[in-house]
Amino acid sequence: MTKIKTTLPGLSILLLLFVFVSGCLTTKKMDQFVAEQYNNKLPGQDKKKNTAIPVTSAIPFTPEKSISVTTQKTSKVLPLILYFHYDYRHTCTLNPAIAVNNFATTVNQQSAKLNQKLNGQQLELTVEQVPNAFALVDKAGILLFFIHWDKIFVQPDFKDLMVSYKVLQGGTVVKTNRISVKNEEQNRGIRFAQSWRSSTSEYLSEYNADIVNMSKSFVNKLLQEL
Repeated sequence: MTKIKTTLPGLSILLLLFVFVSGCLTTKKMDQFVAEQYNNKLPGQDKKKNTAIPVTSAIPFTPEKSISVTTQKTSKVLPLILYFHYDYRHTCTLNPAIAVNNFATTVNQQSAKLNQKLNGQQLELTVEQVPNAFALVDKAGILLFFIHWDKIFVQPDFKDLMVSYKVLQGGTVVKTNRISVKNEEQNRGIRFAQSWRSSTSEYLSEYNADIVNMSKSFVNKLLQEL
């Protein structure tokens, strides 16, 4: 987190930060930038021939083919005589297909282990929940026009990964269960003078890596249950 606490010069810094966040960043710009990070298309599932494990999603998203949908909200604005406080955030909701397809790719990269454990049985996976949002947050306050504080950070979606599975033998379901993998993401501080583009790019890179790690944890848990 970025924290600033100072006297009169800090007031101008706070105002510049407010202008930067509110003036340069729009919901449209955020969605365009996020789309560019994924080459303007949703990542597909990388399936191995003849050994692919079917993965479906139970998570709705509108519009269906959009890469992200961003909303802006300013709350807790208290323009008092001696004290001013605001909470300004852009929340970007990613298409869950990004995480689901990365999950499917990771699972199928380890399909040999799973198929060996299945011993001829079939496995079907349904992703029921994934972390698929983040917010750029700016919380600030001014006291007596001289002292101010400012916290600027990226807040992730703290939802866990939840996947249900079916094991079938000759078309008959012989086992079902649901596996949950804890989401270890935490708030990520934005460095002083770091742009929203840079912080968003860094977050998405780490987000994609986190999805892969959570998917590997899922496979390990599943192997123990099969």
